[in-house]
Amino acid sequence: MKVDNLVRELKLERLTENDIDREITDVYIGDLLSVVMSRCEEGNVWVTVQTHMNIVSVADLNDVACIIIAGGTQVEDSLIQKADECGVCILSSEMESYELAWKLHEVLK
Repeated sequence: MKVDNLVRELKLERLTENDIDREITDVYIGDLLSVVMSRCEEGNVWVTVQTHMNIVSVADLNDVACIIIAGGTQVEDSLIQKADECGVCILSSEMESYELAWKLHEVLK
């Protein structure tokens, strides 16, 4: 499934328009950046509640398909701007991480 299809299926909000045609390989859920750096893989959807500027660097380093900010967590414009500059796709959902994981499992299986 591509990121664009996922956005439609789960009614996600696009915070950036970057790389929405990427193919999704799997899902990784985590908030501790050092662990995400070592375990999240290329093409993964990364679900987090983190909105620290460093999530863009971690996503870029791991070449994730997109980041989904869970729980309706507010994202500052400066983070969106940095993601745009780095070509990182950021999406947002009102769903909490657990519900989002369940829905991701359903649509990606």
